[in-house]
Amino acid sequence: MGQNSRLRRLPIERIRLGSQPGENLIEDRVAQYAEYMRHRAKIEPVLVCYDGKDYLLKDGFQRVEAATRLGRKTILAEIIPGTRAEMAAEWQRFLAALRVDLAKPSKVAS
Repeated sequence: MGQNSRLRRLPIERIRLGSQPGENLIEDRVAQYAEYMRHRAKIEPVLVCYDGKDYLLKDGFQRVEAATRLGRKTILAEIIPGTRAEMAAEWQRFLAALRVDLAKPSKVAS
């Protein structure tokens, strides 16, 4: 957990999923998380940015879906400060770095 973060159970209805489309769900992963949750196994908290008004999901789409399917009303979340614009800028930096990596010639083991 980061220095500026805190853990808290959040109502799932307060977490904004952003632009994550349902087709990005990985059903096997959602089912696996649901199974862990049913057995009260320890799983990582979801990561949300709080902008002073909204809780914006940064990581944990599959876990939120699993909890929702189980009828859970809350989920453990690590809350960090951040805005939608900051998250979008971070995503763009990630994509730019990925493009650079993908443009590098691949090394084939001989």
